[in-house]
Amino acid sequence: MPVGELRGDIVATTLETDTPSEDSDETRSMTPGKRLAISAFVVLTLLGMVAATAPPSAIKNGLVDLTRPYLLATGLDQSWGVFAPSPPRTTNDVVARVDRADGTVGVYPMQGGNGVTEYWDYRWRKYGEQLWKKKTAERERVAFAGWIADEDRAGGHQPVRVTLLRASRVNPPPGSPTPDEGPATDVPFFSTPVGGR
Repeated sequence: MPVGELRGDIVATTLETDTPSEDSDETRSMTPGKRLAISAFVVLTLLGMVAATAPPSAIKNGLVDLTRPYLLATGLDQSWGVFAPSPPRTTNDVVARVDRADGTVGVYPMQGGNGVTEYWDYRWRKYGEQLWKKKTAERERVAFAGWIADEDRAGGHQPVRVTLLRASRVNPPPGSPTPDEGPATDVPFFSTPVGGR
């Protein structure tokens, strides 16, 4: 076979294999909308991380205002203040006390658990913390008290007042001989009358 014919066959074969097939990466590329969504996700996550870890400043305040809805929706709004420089000195739980028309009192502790169940009950602890800690949580307190009253009615009772209490226990320092769980001090932080439905 002459060399010229052989070269022609090689060139023809090479051209055929270089032509993109229907299943190539070029035909399966992402749409501009998908690229934009992924880019927005990456940029918001990075801005949120910077806002959450930056020292206090005007730039941090602006970033926090910009990224707060995203941080809250994704759960990235965490603070490291629990670890340093001074961890909380008390453990606080929320308890609802229901005064009933017949003179009895019902007590509804906020859900919580120990061990593995803490992973899915933790949200209740954080919700309770926001109820007693946040000064602007009046609407949430009213809604929670209404939900407690509905639960009490479902149990066949007639609630007339719901009081939300913060059950506070002092945390002893590490290595202290005092027990970890001492008696709780109940501090009322919200009370509202509830009518029958």
